[in-house]
Amino acid sequence: MWLILCLPVVVSADEGLDKQRMYELIKQQQKLLEQQQQQINELRDIVLKGQKQQVQVSKKLDKTERKVKKIARSSGKFSVSKKGLRVQSKSGDFSFRAGGRIHADYANYADDVTQMGSGAQLRRARIYFKGKLFRDWAYKAEIEFAENGKVGPRGVWLAYNGWKPVTLTLGNFQEPFSLEEMTGSNNITFMERSLINTFAPSYHIGLGAKGYGRFWSWSGGVFGDAFKNKDDNIDNGWGIASRATFAPILSAKKLFHIGFSSEYRQTDTGNQARVRTRPESHITNRRLVDTRTIKNVDHTWLFGSEIAANYGPFSLQGEYIHSQVARLQAKDLGFDGAYVQGSWFLTGESRPYKVKNGTFGAIAPLHDYGAWEFATRYSWIDLNSKDITGGQESNVTVGLNWYANYNVRFMMNYTFVQAYPNRNGINESPNIFQMRGQVMF
Repeated sequence: MWLILCLPVVVSADEGLDKQRMYELIKQQQKLLEQQQQQINELRDIVLKGQKQQVQVSKKLDKTERKVKKIARSSGKFSVSKKGLRVQSKSGDFSFRAGGRIHADYANYADDVTQMGSGAQLRRARIYFKGKLFRDWAYKAEIEFAENGKVGPRGVWLAYNGWKPVTLTLGNFQEPFSLEEMTGSNNITFMERSLINTFAPSYHIGLGAKGYGRFWSWSGGVFGDAFKNKDDNIDNGWGIASRATFAPILSAKKLFHIGFSSEYRQTDTGNQARVRTRPESHITNRRLVDTRTIKNVDHTWLFGSEIAANYGPFSLQGEYIHSQVARLQAKDLGFDGAYVQGSWFLTGESRPYKVKNGTFGAIAPLHDYGAWEFATRYSWIDLNSKDITGGQESNVTVGLNWYANYNVRFMMNYTFVQAYPNRNGINESPNIFQMRGQVMF
């Protein structure tokens, strides 16, 4: 009975303790929530402060970038690339570029009758400076250091480009004649140009004009003597030369090119001419064919035709040149020659074509290991005419080129020579092996 009466009292006490505990727990949770809210507020303040600082930093960076661009615009452009050193004014009206080339050769001659002498030679060592003046004017000065140990000018000219696409040029530059001659020595397929390149007039002082369109080019000029005469050509007098090219098929991988050249040259004091050529190797100074001095010359004519084609990695090129020598007291003379060559890039490259000049440009390898090219050429020249017996020569050359990169090339050529007959009326057939290391920049 007593136990039953006391039970409600005990239950009532337990309920009071539970309520007290619940109150304390709620109070603790409320305190924790207040602390968390305070931490959230602090984090929010930090984030807002960081965003404000980020905006300030971004504004400072933008301001700095604008200053840098302003300085760059005010100071012009300076760059060093595979094409040399270049400086340009902020307006683009003035520019300066420096570059050069080095060609180092070795040749071994399996002589027959004429002793040619094996050896090595620094074939070319040139530096050049070129650029723009007042936007519409261009200039170039090239110096040769490897020509028989003598330092001398090569191409030195001033050009006006204000009447695009026409350009006027004054100075010492190449007469526009022959695809092979107009293609730079850095970009020709073989170490030396073909036998008929002896006909090409090369560098002379003159005034010229040239223009071009989407598929064609034309150039011409009046020329006198040169700073340093090419020993295969008439030393004095004046001449008129012209060249026209047309490329009806022209794309990155396909090309069909035709061209025609001519030159009339009036002789000056001495009335003499001479045609001779090395056997497509420059280390030797011996010529197997040579007209020797032709006297009583009034004037000469040169006529040239050229053709070239690309189809992917394959290319073909050929030229024919006829030289006519008019004499005062004897019959006119006629000399001629031709070549045909083909090449195949085993690594897939294609010869780049420059329509504004009607010439081929530099190879840019497609792979890190460079580009490999196999090539072959047949050339012939006939320097016999009337009473002049300069000889006849035909060569077959095979070549292998490795383009390590855009600026470096290594070349190997093997040439089978037949002079039937040579300048002295004797048949001979030497062979030539030669190599070249080439750097251009």
